[in-house]
Amino acid sequence: MRSRWRCLLVLLCACKAEIGGTPATDATQITEDTGDLDAPVDAVGTFGPWSAPIKVPGASTAANEDDATLSNSKLEMVFALSDPNIDGGRKHLYYMSRASVTSMTWSARMRLGFNVDGTSDETPRFSADDKTLYFASNRAGTAGALDIWQVTRTTVGVPTGWNMPSLVGTINSAQTDKWCMPCSTGRYLMISSRTPSTTEDIYEGTMGAAPTRSIELSSDGGGETGTFITADCKTAYFASTRSGTNRIYKATRATATGAWMPPAIVEDFLATVGGAQEDPWLSDDQKTFVFSASIGGNKDVYITTR
Repeated sequence: MRSRWRCLLVLLCACKAEIGGTPATDATQITEDTGDLDAPVDAVGTFGPWSAPIKVPGASTAANEDDATLSNSKLEMVFALSDPNIDGGRKHLYYMSRASVTSMTWSARMRLGFNVDGTSDETPRFSADDKTLYFASNRAGTAGALDIWQVTRTTVGVPTGWNMPSLVGTINSAQTDKWCMPCSTGRYLMISSRTPSTTEDIYEGTMGAAPTRSIELSSDGGGETGTFITADCKTAYFASTRSGTNRIYKATRATATGAWMPPAIVEDFLATVGGAQEDPWLSDDQKTFVFSASIGGNKDVYITTR
């Protein structure tokens, strides 16, 4: 009898390993061609569907708001606002915060103090510790083209206390450079229109060195924007007009320095929000997604969770 129970136990354990165990095929590889935002399978299981995206109060008005990024704590948001009644419609960076990651109540927006009238500031991205903000600007000394700048602070969670911005050396060119997004290994993605390309393409590099055009992520003839890369440097999001209307794309790779798999359109929000979609941002826990959508000529910032 004891031998029979032992056999039954072994059989049950074998079945459990087959049903609930980790698949032999990498979960990221399974989902990378589906074009959705499903996270890789983990010990708990897959994530549920995204909530219906809602407009972020203060970042969705009759003016145009886009280029939104959250801090890694998800408590702070910086975005670009273009109002024809303010500084000739040039983009400037604004700040909002909230008390918790589940709150949809944001503080009143505040223009960041390092903005300069007569120039455009846009495409912000936070560093991992939320103390450095990378952004693009055509302020004095950059010959009119957008370049990557950085500005630092000692205290997170407040809109003030930023030091004077400085150019990020070695990664800028004489053409448009914007959307610098670093990841944990010191690598970064960015958008540039430098030669040999005639459109804005995706470039990749290591901080302290000039980037090179990403053949796998860039398209011939289409324009790319809104680069985002996850902390492990293995998943990228961006927007592209390669299929006509601006759409958000996702691409993955097996290692932090490996080749990218072919990008696929993120279709999750096409039916619920519509319009041209861009400026993707995904939280480290993969539970919060922020993007911009242009509907009827007006751009707004949307947020969704799962």
